[in-house]
Amino acid sequence: MDVEHSSHPDLEIFLFGPLAVQDGAGGLFTPKNQKSKAVLAMLALAPRGSRSRVWLRDKLWSDRGEDQASASLRQALLDIRKCFGADMKDILSADKYSVSLDLSRIRVDAIELINQVERGEVSTPAGLDAVSEHFLEGFDICDPEFESWLTLERQIWEQRLADHDTETEVDARPEISPDVLGLSRGSNGRSMSDPKINTQLNVTNSVQPAQIASWAIGVQSGPAGDAHAGLLIDKLTRNLREMGRVPSVRTFENQPLSQMRSEFGRVEIPLVLRVSEIAQGPSVRLAVELLTGKDGVTVWSSSQAFTPEDFAQPACPALNGLVSHAVIQIGRHLQMQATSPQMAGAGQLIECIYQMFGLSVNELSSAEDKLARLLKLQPNAQTYAWMAFAKSFQVGQRFTPDAAAQISEAQYYATRALEEDEFDPLVLSLAAHIHSYLFSEFDMAASLFERALKIDPEQAIGWDLYATMNAYAGDTRKSLAMASWAQHLGSNTPISYYFDTTKCIAAALAGDHTAAIAAGEKALVQRPKFNSILRYLISSHAHLGNVQMVESLRQKLAEIEPDFSTEVLRGSGYPGLATEGGRQFLLGLSKAGFDQD
Repeated sequence: MDVEHSSHPDLEIFLFGPLAVQDGAGGLFTPKNQKSKAVLAMLALAPRGSRSRVWLRDKLWSDRGEDQASASLRQALLDIRKCFGADMKDILSADKYSVSLDLSRIRVDAIELINQVERGEVSTPAGLDAVSEHFLEGFDICDPEFESWLTLERQIWEQRLADHDTETEVDARPEISPDVLGLSRGSNGRSMSDPKINTQLNVTNSVQPAQIASWAIGVQSGPAGDAHAGLLIDKLTRNLREMGRVPSVRTFENQPLSQMRSEFGRVEIPLVLRVSEIAQGPSVRLAVELLTGKDGVTVWSSSQAFTPEDFAQPACPALNGLVSHAVIQIGRHLQMQATSPQMAGAGQLIECIYQMFGLSVNELSSAEDKLARLLKLQPNAQTYAWMAFAKSFQVGQRFTPDAAAQISEAQYYATRALEEDEFDPLVLSLAAHIHSYLFSEFDMAASLFERALKIDPEQAIGWDLYATMNAYAGDTRKSLAMASWAQHLGSNTPISYYFDTTKCIAAALAGDHTAAIAAGEKALVQRPKFNSILRYLISSHAHLGNVQMVESLRQKLAEIEPDFSTEVLRGSGYPGLATEGGRQFLLGLSKAGFDQD
């Protein structure tokens, strides 16, 4: 929580054990109704103590129509105000859209404990597991949406305390500490299972439910001793399953295509990747060749030399570019070789993803149209998640005249994505972005991001979006570290400019305007009309007094957003503006003259 609680609050809310509300003299002000108590708990744990009416209705009366749910919420609010009495009923406020608690007049025991631990005033309780069992105890509300919220909040609280037992300082340089969350890694850089974390966050070792695949991508590798080729195959396999919804990847060593086809049995092989490794002195050349599974015709190939220094880099980002280009080609050729709608859909999804990151109105609209067609024919978690992400793009770039409708649709698609698959790390990260970017539900988003990145610690888009969340939440140190790591992971990919943009934003909000300009100018080379880059570059140059650069960038932004001003930005609900970094961002824009437009 960002709000400082007063030393003498009017009321205290106790969330350990059965929920209770009392004043300093011990007088009780606790509602008797279970759902009234639930509303208090939800507001006490909410960012800034506020939730929308729609959100509260969906969590507590999900099985009722809108009118009935609205009436039930109004009754719960009346119940709370009645219990608070005439002198303190204004602690709870509500308007047409939201309900809020005045956190300056309340102390919440769980939040107070978290704050004390983070300030180093008390140590993490030794009996953490025993204590956490009593957090939000005693609720008996038969609504699956509330039960999901309750489970998640318990996990979030437990994890926040547990993190302080092993938390280490994070440097913004990824080569020193790339693992911002403390994810376990083996000596080869691959993630390792942590049973304690898996239990806390409801993560199983099987990322996706087992399924019988009707088709698969074949991978033909060299001898088992080709360690660098093996690393490339690992990255390709993960990327295909995550980005392309490929149901299975089958790997065979030194076997001809005819033998591979016979061993696959009934599983169809539309495409085969042949990966080879050739020593070139101290360097290694890795080659990837894409062949048709039916007749072994080569349809694409690429190779690249790598130095020992490349492989010494954390997560070896030099390989990621080769992986990305191979996946793009697989997407294109899957559509050509498709013998089923599922196979064609996987190729189309890959195409949609890279088209979306074109960052223009036309490319985003085209990607949305394709995603909509895919959802009609083959609804699945990843397609829902990418559609939600596309809607957030529409809002953030001001491509839409009806932001409210886009936000509502983004929430729907993100919810459906998690319902379809709550174990897919990409789905978790994209859904987390919707919760953080559009709704400022930072605690819930953080839990989803952590689940995703513990499953796949090398997911560049996850680290990038988590960095964005921390930037808008005001944690600039953590944001800059995560953005630097995402930039490192994605440095060689076709969408590297996207990660450079986030680094620019994180650095600008952290007050490091030199680093912000370096990252922003790098991104601008590839995407000269991306308005997010231009906004932050203008602000940083204005802070450094670079008048000529400000004027040049102002002209470019005016071509894209002729009505842009600080007031327009505030009115759009742009996140993070109330933080210190956000205020400095606006100050830079004001220096550049945008509050006069």
